[in-house]
Amino acid sequence: MDTYLLGIDNGTTVTKAALFNLKGEEVAVGSQEVKTYHPQPGWAEQSMDEIWAATVAAIRECLRKASVDPKAIAGISLSGHGGGVWLLDANGRPVRDAIIWLDGRAKPYLDQWAADGRLAELYDESGWSLFAGIGAPTIFPWLMEHERESLDRARVNLFSKDWTKFCLTGEWNTDQTMASIALMNYATGKYSEKVLDLTGIAPYRHLLPPIVPSWEVAGRVTKKAAEETGLAEGTPVASGAWDGTSSVLGAGCVRVGEAASVIGTAGVHVVISAQPDLDPERNYSLMYHTVPGLYAKNALTMLAAGNLNWFEKEFCLAERQEAERRGVSVYDVINEEVASVPVGAGGVLYLPFLQGERAPFVKAEARGVFFGLGDWHGRPHLLRAIYEGVALSTKDNYVCMQKGQPLQTTYLTGGGSRSAVWCQILADCTGNAMKIPSGVELGARGAAINAGVAVGLFRSHEEAVQQMVQIEREYTPNPAQVARYEQLYALYRECIRAVWPLWERSWEMGVAHWK
Repeated sequence: MDTYLLGIDNGTTVTKAALFNLKGEEVAVGSQEVKTYHPQPGWAEQSMDEIWAATVAAIRECLRKASVDPKAIAGISLSGHGGGVWLLDANGRPVRDAIIWLDGRAKPYLDQWAADGRLAELYDESGWSLFAGIGAPTIFPWLMEHERESLDRARVNLFSKDWTKFCLTGEWNTDQTMASIALMNYATGKYSEKVLDLTGIAPYRHLLPPIVPSWEVAGRVTKKAAEETGLAEGTPVASGAWDGTSSVLGAGCVRVGEAASVIGTAGVHVVISAQPDLDPERNYSLMYHTVPGLYAKNALTMLAAGNLNWFEKEFCLAERQEAERRGVSVYDVINEEVASVPVGAGGVLYLPFLQGERAPFVKAEARGVFFGLGDWHGRPHLLRAIYEGVALSTKDNYVCMQKGQPLQTTYLTGGGSRSAVWCQILADCTGNAMKIPSGVELGARGAAINAGVAVGLFRSHEEAVQQMVQIEREYTPNPAQVARYEQLYALYRECIRAVWPLWERSWEMGVAHWK
């Protein structure tokens, strides 16, 4: 009987379950969309019960498509979006809807801590430039002031994939990648008491879950979960990892000095390091990789391909109609239009900050900007500017993390990596070769690799990558275009500096909330 590994990826917009053989080939994938609710402007919440229901549906679809004996699945692991607050009571029931990483309600605390110097202290202790939705350090203070009863009822605070893991196994724990999102001290490898004291949340330290490494078994599928999902009772479930590091692993990025970028709804940019090197300028963030002994310098942008998703939904009716007429994807039409416009988008520059920004700077007030519009520009120019704006943001984050050290290779994943024209723009803009791994579900593959290591199918992550990851395409930088993008990058940086005070003034005036 063949052996398989199941990776579950709890994304912000879609939950997926993907089954892999030991060559890393995707045997079957099930998916289910999930909703994000916005009770007030700037807030973002998800129903935990809906997340589990979506996961059950995705697993069942995957198993149905695969037509394999569930007992042939040697191990399961998980990947999921980080940050936020996922509170459970003593009975393992959600205390309230999860407050996710996109949430901005805690911004006043960041303003206060910036003014009194605590943000700098928090970075020096945890390696993270905090943003409003980062998790317990920011959201717990808001709950303590506005909704203390939720914290008092809670018995544990988890993260997205750890909620799914609890539903599968009945065990509540997290892993070192999730816990190191602003909560750990790298000298001790434990939760930081200083972070808890600086943020005022020490009275709720008991809500922080035990830490089980990503590549170790953290529980087994219960009888109840087996009945709901169709999985075999007793199947080992590895602890799993944050989706950024899981996708990096699934792409094959496990060596010091390599980089990886996920151009998904959000942008995740990672440089692998052997040491927990903090940024003297306190810009990039640091966390554990989902590989023993390695660290991930990371920069997490609020939106990457999410900028394109917004523009397509609001302004691309003509492209959708053309795609329907030709029987192709709307993104095929968009890619053709982008490729028809030269570098520089005819003078249009785009700042991709529709949800504020958190890397390489933290600015909740930031908003998207089209600069340089003329009445001769059309949608293709704006679409090209969006592709280039995301690429320039990617370069900006690499510059922050490299600190003058050369990078030559980036493993590129996420929805943006499916676009050949976007891959070439990213290669030309950053000066890095873009390697595109085969397959689509890289976060789930990273989870599957952790499951394989956990149950002993692979002796190491490096061995697993050699067997389970193949490079499908590669894009090399065009030197002439690299030089042009260097000029555009300088303009991009200058544009950010120019609109910075205008963002602040608009926020202070409350223009977005005028009735």
